[in-house]
Amino acid sequence: MPNFSIPLSGLDANSAALATTANNLANLNTIGFKDQQIEFADLFYQNLGTDGAGDPIQQGAGVQVSSQTSDFTQGDVSATGVDTDVAINGNGFFVVEENGVQSYTRAGNFEIGTNNLLETAGGQTVMGYPATNGVVNTSAGLSTLELGAGTSSPATATANLQMTTNLNATGAWARPIPPRPPSTIPSAPLTNSR
Repeated sequence: MPNFSIPLSGLDANSAALATTANNLANLNTIGFKDQQIEFADLFYQNLGTDGAGDPIQQGAGVQVSSQTSDFTQGDVSATGVDTDVAINGNGFFVVEENGVQSYTRAGNFEIGTNNLLETAGGQTVMGYPATNGVVNTSAGLSTLELGAGTSSPATATANLQMTTNLNATGAWARPIPPRPPSTIPSAPLTNSR
């Protein structure tokens, strides 16, 4: 029977890999989709005895799909021009709720739904921590995100900014650096150590 079951296990595993590839291609333009990979593993080996040196003689029993993993590396983030479209850069998910059941998504193509609630295209309500007077309370439970339609928030000047950047060493200068006035040049003579 191994003459039939071993090749059949390979066909079954290959069929799962082809189905996964087809799913990845079908969802190529789906917002927030994470492609998947198939991992294979050997099925249990059968010990048939030992050879003349005492080493075991083993015969594999085929192959199986050991896992199906999703690729959660960061995808491209591009501007859509829609005010309610958002993206997560890095780890994390959006929490959405429908009929009291919470689930997670990486798709941020939201819209303003009924009762001015932020919703997914499928009608799930987007959840978040409540804010009062601009202060987010993370100790409170998640609640629906209501957008105040017809209300405006007063502008507030930015007080602090933290930025990490890397300047291009081969880039052109925007403007030359002016020389220091003569009074600030050190009086010690410059020497060449070569």
